[in-house]
Amino acid sequence: MADDTTFPHVRGSDNEHVGYLRLSEDGRFVPIDLMWNELAGPQELTDAEALLEELGLSYLAEDWLLDVEDHPEPVKVRIREITPERITVASADYGYPADIGTPFVLPNPAPALRRA
Repeated sequence: MADDTTFPHVRGSDNEHVGYLRLSEDGRFVPIDLMWNELAGPQELTDAEALLEELGLSYLAEDWLLDVEDHPEPVKVRIREITPERITVASADYGYPADIGTPFVLPNPAPALRRA
């Protein structure tokens, strides 16, 4: 998803990679989370940076739902690892027939993954 107009944003307080900034056609910046979701429209650089820093990484610790082909209901999962290319999640759903902790490796972005 990255191109020559998109670059990583690192939080200054702890050097944690918290997202991306994409340069828009009008010279402003679009904040993007680690899952390649645009968080807002084009805005000034300082505003886009502030939005990414405020969001941080806390959303990654939430429960997520994964659409799985062999299961009629979405499976509750937790994010274990995220890279620009893939997302690894683990089942946290007692109603899913596989063991708790069963890993799923998804491309990033992952359209089958959404907030619970």
